[in-house]
Amino acid sequence: MPDNSPTRWWARNTAALVASTVADKRRYVEDGLVPVRCARCATEVLVKKNSQKHTSVQWTSDAAATCPEIAAQVAAGAQGAQILGCGTLRQSIDDAIASGVVTVPDA
Repeated sequence: MPDNSPTRWWARNTAALVASTVADKRRYVEDGLVPVRCARCATEVLVKKNSQKHTSVQWTSDAAATCPEIAAQVAAGAQGAQILGCGTLRQSIDDAIASGVVTVPDA
């Protein structure tokens, strides 16, 4: 007797699903990223605002090697992956938002 149960969406390996997944990745992870430099150390990150409360930050370098604030925390024993960021970079991002370099989409 043939199995007529529906295939789970994640188990389908169709060209349309693959294309949709690639498009989603580009939309959510890559599109709209704007370079922002830290006012203190000039480390550059890529920033995208998805809403007033949500900011995506992608480091383009090893944060512990380029950011003195993060490097100091790592040197003091903090785990790099658990460091939420740098206060000066956070302010640089806020300044980029305030100046319109990084835009916040309409809610």
